[in-house]
Amino acid sequence: MRTLGQANLGLFAAVTLITSGCLTIRPYDPGPGKRVAAIVPQDTYLSGESVNVTISNLSDVTLYYPDGFCKTALQRRDGTEWMTLPNPPTRCPVVLGFLDPGQTVVHQYRLPKGVTGGIYRLTIPMPQPEVATAPEPELLTPTFKVASSLAQ
Repeated sequence: MRTLGQANLGLFAAVTLITSGCLTIRPYDPGPGKRVAAIVPQDTYLSGESVNVTISNLSDVTLYYPDGFCKTALQRRDGTEWMTLPNPPTRCPVVLGFLDPGQTVVHQYRLPKGVTGGIYRLTIPMPQPEVATAPEPELLTPTFKVASSLAQ
């Protein structure tokens, strides 16, 4: 049976470890492919419409991205393969951006006019963590349909 003195000694040892810095609490980092999530609010879009992608940092790690989400690419499913459509030339900002722990941003991507109907997704180069176990792979949105009219 433990005495009150032994219990207090254990508590004292834990407090001493925490205050002396021997016990380090690391920020929550679920690792590559799990730090960030993306959603699109609709299942179907018309060509030329904007897709608002909600991007959330699920970790306690600050992520930085040198080009914002400027290099987002549109991919169309062709059978079992994903084909990347050519992007019109754009100038990416030179400013370094950050996605803070728990932060959510909405990135707007305008679908090209005249894009054919089908199943699509967006691929976004991911920001890199300031301190993390490994780099983040590119982020893929859930799939969505592009139709020439909503009646289809």
